[in-house]
Amino acid sequence: MSVRWTWLDWPAGLRWVLTAAYFALVNWLLFTPSRTFRNVPLFFPQEDKIAHLAIFGTLAALIRWSMPDRWVKGWRGGAFIVVLAAYGASTECIQALIPHSTRLFEWGDIAMDFTGVVLGMVICGWFRK
Repeated sequence: MSVRWTWLDWPAGLRWVLTAAYFALVNWLLFTPSRTFRNVPLFFPQEDKIAHLAIFGTLAALIRWSMPDRWVKGWRGGAFIVVLAAYGASTECIQALIPHSTRLFEWGDIAMDFTGVVLGMVICGWFRK
């Protein structure tokens, strides 16, 4: 009898490697001076808010996918949301300190980071069931 994997049943080590690689990409995106992205066209004015939602939603979903279910149930799930939301808020504060950059602290970005974290956790939780 052969074991058949689905895309959710990857080995835990491989999940963590993928999550760590994505976390490194997120840090590069968030802490690179804005001049690096000056040639990237914007399709609509609030596109960066959607980007924050997607980045933090994906990050939360990947971390949730990598953790055992018992680690994100009950109060631990709430702590997970608080820690990732605090990370999002701290990235906004740090962006203002990046030299040669026009990045600014924005409350809207923090709100979208938090919303992305919650949505990422909820959606990944649905798929895990």
